[in-house]
Amino acid sequence: MQGPFDYVIVGGGSAGCVLAARLSEDGRSTVALIEAGGRDRHPYIHIPAGYARILGHPRLTWGYRTEPDAGTASRALDYPRGRVWGGSSSINGLGHVRGHPSDYDLWAQKGCTGWGWDDLLPYFQRHEAYAGGGAGRGTTGPQTVEPLADRPPLLDHLAEAVRAIGLPVQPDMNGPVREGFSEFQQTRRGRRRISAARAYLHPALRRPNLTVIDEALALRVVVTEGRATGVAIRRGGVEQVIEARREVVLSAGAIGSPQLLMLSGLGPAAALADLGIPVLRDMPGIGANLQDHYIIRLSYRLASHRWSANRRIAGWRLPIEAMRWALDGTGVLTWSPGMFSLFARTAPGLEAPDIQINGGPLSWAEAPGEGRWPGLRIGTPEAEPGMTVGVWQCRPESRGSVSLASPDPAMAPRIAPRYLATEGDRACVIRGLRLARRWLSAPPLAGIVTAESRPGAAAESDADLLDFARATGGTVYHPCGTVRMGADPEAPLDAALRLRGVAGLRVVDASVFPDIPVCNINATVLSVAEKAADLIRA
Repeated sequence: MQGPFDYVIVGGGSAGCVLAARLSEDGRSTVALIEAGGRDRHPYIHIPAGYARILGHPRLTWGYRTEPDAGTASRALDYPRGRVWGGSSSINGLGHVRGHPSDYDLWAQKGCTGWGWDDLLPYFQRHEAYAGGGAGRGTTGPQTVEPLADRPPLLDHLAEAVRAIGLPVQPDMNGPVREGFSEFQQTRRGRRRISAARAYLHPALRRPNLTVIDEALALRVVVTEGRATGVAIRRGGVEQVIEARREVVLSAGAIGSPQLLMLSGLGPAAALADLGIPVLRDMPGIGANLQDHYIIRLSYRLASHRWSANRRIAGWRLPIEAMRWALDGTGVLTWSPGMFSLFARTAPGLEAPDIQINGGPLSWAEAPGEGRWPGLRIGTPEAEPGMTVGVWQCRPESRGSVSLASPDPAMAPRIAPRYLATEGDRACVIRGLRLARRWLSAPPLAGIVTAESRPGAAAESDADLLDFARATGGTVYHPCGTVRMGADPEAPLDAALRLRGVAGLRVVDASVFPDIPVCNINATVLSVAEKAADLIRA
């Protein structure tokens, strides 16, 4: 393994793949990409609907769990993050969604100069290849984006129901207006998922100046006389240091990047000292400010299997769907968990939607267990026709944290999202649930949607709905904000994504977000990484 390298990147997820490709494209700068997982060979990665089978895969994910909390009725939640080439873009729901322009303008107003909507739009355009084109869209980037390959007939009726409750329908989910009903766009080309690894990393592998070091656990950043000079790794039981001449860039995600910084002695001094980690710099902001979207799923009974895909993925019919996928790239196996989305404002005076409702014409069987509200067996369809909608708050007020549980880099950190910790968040979620009910009971769906099966009539009061939200909700897999950029001294990063107080060290991934955007976050991560590549090369 040669070295030193000009740039050493930790994490082969969405941001890391972008950086590896962009920083090596001059043919001169030597780049090493360190990834804990292996190559993206598993077949379920490449089948869009395969996400349901790999979210808990012991080799492709980190197997994280959250700390039990009052906001989740004292439940510990699965918290999947990708551990494979492409990271979470190899296991996610393929949703390609831009945030609301005000998201990024708020970043700029908080002192993140150069990160407003007008600044980031060129990078959204740079990364995407959307054949549909349209105002503000990119058509020649590495990341293929396509409309649904198999469009359920229910979507037209859902759109009419949205109009019936006074909300608009948008032709392009990522067009100029981000409010109302729209159909999902997917990071897909034909039948196959196009992860960041497939879009960026694989095409760059032929370059001799790019080296991928996979199956390698990053142990700590090596800091010499105030400068990051490399990364210590363990690979095949052997520890070594991958040296960096110019910069070390952490792209290990909103969980992995703060964990690695803290293992390196950069973080809350008292907590690090308690674990016996020598403190290089007291930085309480590292690991703080964790934000995520918290989803509550409602189930609805449909009049017939004409409207639902439940029967299409069960028993002898599933092989037929597999043949459709293989032969012509259509069918249920091209689906993602979100086939449609509704963005809406549920309170006066808001500049952007505060609720997002996603879903598709599939419903899942309830898991056996005690309690008023059983969980769901995601991936196991109900026998009867049904659909699911998931409601979440776009800009939660609640803030959680990531902290070390052990000085051992192989041990998972403590993840405490602290969902529904504020009264404002709780009130917003209840408004969102009631909006979903109003939509799904609108006249254009009469005779199609026959009943709400979950939570159903047993949950009518605000207290009932909040109880249901706490007992059944979960992550939408959008953690961010744990190594935020900002102008204030508590922000670990400056607006160029450089770690304060340590030269030659940047962070580029969802952890840098000051605030969570009104969207599924992968498209924003790609755009942040595209801009970061320019900042690094400058």
